Amino acid sequence: MKPPRSRSRERSGGGFPPRTGSVTSHAGFATVALAAVLLLGGCTAAEPQATVPPATTPTSSASQDVAVDLDKEFRTIVDSSCDRAYEIGVTESVVGSDTRLVLVPVANAYNDFTAAVVNNDAGLTPIWSTEEFAVCIDSINFSMSEEGGSEYAITVSGDLAAGQLRSEYIVDDYGTFITDYVVVDGLITEVTTTTPESTSAKTVRYGMPSNADVRHFREAIDAFLADQ
Repeated sequence: MKPPRSRSRERSGGGFPPRTGSVTSHAGFATVALAAVLLLGGCTAAEPQATVPPATTPTSSASQDVAVDLDKEFRTIVDSSCDRAYEIGVTESVVGSDTRLVLVPVANAYNDFTAAVVNNDAGLTPIWSTEEFAVCIDSINFSMSEEGGSEYAITVSGDLAAGQLRSEYIVDDYGTFITDYVVVDGLITEVTTTTPESTSAKTVRYGMPSNADVRHFREAIDAFLADQ
């Protein structure tokens, strides 16, 4: 029952179907496509003489520079968001519902659990994987891909200055996950995810969950343990 404490993860499901992680660890697949633009020049003389090799000057377009910056900044943002959630806790509220995902700091773990799904009336179920949290899924995938020697094939776009980013992740035989992020002070504060089947949105509040949500979190753990 005891959830892992480090960035290494057991594969336990949860979160987005094709992605795996574990309950209180975090960490993540990023593809940065770079193409160099070569400007070719040369010169010829009025009279026959030795040919001067064309000069090549590698350059990068402004759009390429932006893409590189977005990839780096996105990685920093998702890692920082997940780290903050682990450090001080987080509450992710599902828009259009009273369902919330709560994560408490390790120091506030209850019977070795740190996360659960709750609503206004009760605790619903323990959360076994931090992949369930929008602020951690990408960080986990980046680290998992690195550990496996591969890349997280995610495409990032958006406007850093405006605090609006979008990621696209293609799942074979399923479709594309499109996620829109609102970023404030370097942390994710809102997430909207669109899949081939549905669209869902969450708002994010960092810090210890409310007293009521902590009570419901413990209820969810008690109910689970009582059935074991």
